[in-house]
Amino acid sequence: MRHWITAAAATALAAALSPTPATAAAKTGDYVALGDSYAAGIGAGSYRGTSCVQSTAGSYPQLWAKANPKTKLRFRACSGATTASVRKSQLGVLTKSTRWVTVTAGGNDAGFAATLQTCYLGTDADCAAATQRSTTTITSALPKALDTLYSAIRKKAPKAKVYVVGYPYLVTTGAAADCSFSAGRRTMLNAASDALAQVVKQRAAKQKGFVFIDGRPIFSGHEVCTGSPWIHGVASNLAESFHPTAAGHQAYAKALRKRTT
Repeated sequence: MRHWITAAAATALAAALSPTPATAAAKTGDYVALGDSYAAGIGAGSYRGTSCVQSTAGSYPQLWAKANPKTKLRFRACSGATTASVRKSQLGVLTKSTRWVTVTAGGNDAGFAATLQTCYLGTDADCAAATQRSTTTITSALPKALDTLYSAIRKKAPKAKVYVVGYPYLVTTGAAADCSFSAGRRTMLNAASDALAQVVKQRAAKQKGFVFIDGRPIFSGHEVCTGSPWIHGVASNLAESFHPTAAGHQAYAKALRKRTT
């Protein structure tokens, strides 16, 4: 998702998962990784000096490709991407010979970055209004946007298996001894995450050869405000805030390997 907090607001803010070796038969062919900052790898560290802020080695697409060295990764995911910008700027490398595609998109369409900022800095009422705005966008505008994107992917890569990688819950709703989000705000944020996951899952199910990978169970017990989070809270590098850590991307890659075995 987008860099979620402004410099002005920033002044107001005061067990890694080991990689699992691949056990599946060797895979060969082109693999195209599409999407926003969750696919680009913000939070995993070591970034290319471009506006897309891609991790150089730690994103889940790179980890999956490393576990399948005979694949050729075409890494097009870009921080800040919406479904429209993925469709307009990232699909050029898809071909009839593309064998695998991963895509994570929709969070920026829903305005999750702004919603997180509001829920962190505002009142409970502000958070309620912001999460409702995101949810309204998710249920009204996002279905068509995802249909358009997924159809474009299928048209350009008719033989590819497409894995739609979803977002996790960002914060736990369980007991949290030290958390900047109240229990009520965490519940509101996760309800919006549920709405997003449901829509992404439904739209992926409409497309032949698309598989939805739910991010929520992958990160269960490792959200922000847990004892061993795989998602950054408010980070010193603000762009990493509320994005998966290196361990989180390893968990994503492990889940992807299980589905592609």
